[in-house]
Amino acid sequence: MPLRSQRSHLAALIFAGAAFGLNACALLPGRDAAPAQVPSEPAATSAPEAPAPAVAAVSGQVLVWREIDGGILSDNRLTGPDSVRFMRPVAVAARGPLVYIADAGLGRLFSYDTSIDRLRVVMELKGVMRGEVSDIFVAPDLSFYLADTAGGRVLHFDRDGGLIKTLQDPVNIGRPVAVTVNDQTGYIFVADGFNDDVLVYNPAGGLTGAIGIRGNGAGQFRGITAFAQGPLGYYVATRYGVTRVQVMGFDGGYLSSFQPDTVVFPTAIAVRADNRAYVSDYLSDDIKVFADGKLIQTLGGHGSAPGRFRRITDLWLDGDFLYVADSLNGRVQILSLSSEGLAPAGNP
Repeated sequence: MPLRSQRSHLAALIFAGAAFGLNACALLPGRDAAPAQVPSEPAATSAPEAPAPAVAAVSGQVLVWREIDGGILSDNRLTGPDSVRFMRPVAVAARGPLVYIADAGLGRLFSYDTSIDRLRVVMELKGVMRGEVSDIFVAPDLSFYLADTAGGRVLHFDRDGGLIKTLQDPVNIGRPVAVTVNDQTGYIFVADGFNDDVLVYNPAGGLTGAIGIRGNGAGQFRGITAFAQGPLGYYVATRYGVTRVQVMGFDGGYLSSFQPDTVVFPTAIAVRADNRAYVSDYLSDDIKVFADGKLIQTLGGHGSAPGRFRRITDLWLDGDFLYVADSLNGRVQILSLSSEGLAPAGNP
């Protein structure tokens, strides 16, 4: 029986037994559903092994560590900031000194090594993706997951761009907008903006359950736009509703909501180990900073100067560094943060 017909009022739905297929639709008939705990919380990520770059304080609010906006093509590698320019970066993720950038305008996925200032092409996206990349997640082994919203699927590649598996299920995946993987368990979370829930897959690609349902109440979503893991559980951002960000526990049940009427159109969310959350807002081109669900600070705003943004499409946290896909400015900005929200002037 498909998962959609078994939804009931369960916040989390875990199927008994293990499933090991890559196409989840084939796994669902005949399964008996029972509520259970969603896999455990994520491990903390490591901070980048950064060199000592020049640092500029912007208006006393945003500390820009570095901008990435392109490079020079040489021997099938891109290096330096002078010639090739990003057109429209839409997704970003980082592991240590490596930053992965999907550019929808150029139709390429890039890898940028901050330690040696080198940018290279990982793979061509045209012909692989049916639409634009809506999200990217990079695993500890440097394999990566791409959310193909138009294709209704999530693709998993090795570090060199070789396809490992495809999560595709017309019954359950309608419009994947975000993908996240638990570093400890390997479980995969796919936020679906069409069915308005978060699907949970085991490392082999078997569908094991879902978090939330469509609706207007606590633990219910309308128009999911972003998803992240944090110290308390799972953070779900939506386009509609009085509160645009809700926190779901590791058992899939509702925990809390962020302060209402603070974010109009969330496009991305990233959460630190101290429960400080960063939410980008499409309407105001800024990043709202929340502590325990309460708005404490706003970073940036519309513009092209360092620390200003034009259509933020993705956020990624790695240690004390916040990576921002500043799409219409054709760049990725890296902000240096501290436990108080912003780092003092100096090297990160």
